[in-house]
Amino acid sequence: MELLKRPLAEYIRHLYGEEAVLEHDVRYPRGSSRLTWFVDYRERPGADLSSIVLRADFEGGSTIHSSLEQEYFMYERLGQSAVPVAPVLRWEADEQWAERPFYIRRQIKGDWEIPHFKDPDPQYDAMRIAVSKEHMRKLALVHQVDWKALGFDTRLSAPASREACAGHFIDRLMAQLADFQREPMPVVVECLSALKKGAPVAPCISLCKGTNGLGEEIFLDGEIVAMSDWEEASIGDPAADFASLQDLIPEIERNGAKLWGLEQALTYYREVSGIDLPIENVHFYQRLRTLGAILYGHKAAVVLHNGKADIRQAWTGTEVFHLDKRMLAGAGGLGKPIDPAWFAQMNETVA
Repeated sequence: MELLKRPLAEYIRHLYGEEAVLEHDVRYPRGSSRLTWFVDYRERPGADLSSIVLRADFEGGSTIHSSLEQEYFMYERLGQSAVPVAPVLRWEADEQWAERPFYIRRQIKGDWEIPHFKDPDPQYDAMRIAVSKEHMRKLALVHQVDWKALGFDTRLSAPASREACAGHFIDRLMAQLADFQREPMPVVVECLSALKKGAPVAPCISLCKGTNGLGEEIFLDGEIVAMSDWEEASIGDPAADFASLQDLIPEIERNGAKLWGLEQALTYYREVSGIDLPIENVHFYQRLRTLGAILYGHKAAVVLHNGKADIRQAWTGTEVFHLDKRMLAGAGGLGKPIDPAWFAQMNETVA
């Protein structure tokens, strides 16, 4: 493991005792924000297998604007709530073991993949709707977290009012961009003026997960047993999470009748959360989502210039960054929207 100064097997014995045995470790090959390793071990020969996850920044830095320490904080505090997350086990900053800090969390049994979820065959309609409803229930738990009582506002800035949520969302992202901006981006200035017009009022101020949906949550027997990827967590309009939702609201129509889609999901979400979320709010944050994509692309470009970029970081800071700017221009009415299939195609080209 390139992160450690000494063998991983030795580190496992340091953590779990001299009899501990390293069974297997593998680095997750995808992702450009941070490094992830999955590690299996036994506390002694013949003992039950235990599994942990190690998370660290790349040597050249992260493409994400939030820190690794904040990610650890999110898991630690969410562990005190009803939201299902993997328990954090350790923050490691001892320089005798590693060049840079990392943290460890328990690996939860399950899988992010759901067989046949994207299959349009009608035989899978009920399953796909059930999975989507399960995600609505878990998003409701996130949005019902008492973020003040758990101290999330000590790490995440909070808007002053429901009316201020949209402006606060924009100002927060622009402030983060200013920390590492390397080049002028007129498209951002021009589009923000258009996007700020008619900003909606939030139904409430909630803890928001950020990136969520397929690929971000761990399922077991149809239930989400762990919600992962809290790098984009924020406090604001819960509509922002629906704008960041990946694939788990399938559009299903049969014989002219709409069985499921965004409107039906919002209706079910209102039933389980008590939050009446206007679809117009979701559409606003879907347009604004492009600004967040610009942050990732520009931060990746910064990492690229230090000469230590991972291949996926280099890809994010070049091709993806260019498409992000085109996407923002389309959202702001300054150009034609790009074909979303481009992003799906790119995901197949970089392992």
